Amino acid sequence: MTIRLGGPLIGALVGLAAAGLGAVFIADGLDWRTLTIACGPVIIAAVVAMAAGRSITPPSPAPGTGADSGPIPTAQLVEPALAAQAIADRGALVDTCIWMRDRATSPALASHLDQTFQKVGVAALDATGQRFDPSVHEAGSTVAAPGPAEDGIIARTETPGYTDRGRLLRHPVVTVYRGQVRA
Repeated sequence: MTIRLGGPLIGALVGLAAAGLGAVFIADGLDWRTLTIACGPVIIAAVVAMAAGRSITPPSPAPGTGADSGPIPTAQLVEPALAAQAIADRGALVDTCIWMRDRATSPALASHLDQTFQKVGVAALDATGQRFDPSVHEAGSTVAAPGPAEDGIIARTETPGYTDRGRLLRHPVVTVYRGQVRA
């Protein structure tokens, strides 16, 4: 049985190894310094793994599965702790992607994130035209209503909200019509 060595130490060493290999490609020529930078972390990782008597190889996927197999169905996980960790990991990834979507200046990146959200069950909430409900919306500002019928209606969504498989992650920030324009 192989016990896999993981955690922050190996992650840091693998990151250093990748940076070192990048330095070899960026460097003008291969000399002893760039070779040391590239090979040092790999050697350290191997020595740590050998000293611990553990493997640093990634686990092999089960037959018929692969990188494109989709999300882990938490109902099939044996231990509740693993299910809770999978849910927490998914939540962290979704939160980070929402953060990136809010700051995306590239239309291509924004479109790619939107398509990915659709695939995994995350939906953006645009509340424009709905009646303002403080339990579902966050009022960012108000504007004068063009008529009495529009009072309390959302004029526009300033920042979209998000749901993850029906669970509200973030309320949309909206501008609400209030009062009426006085002539």
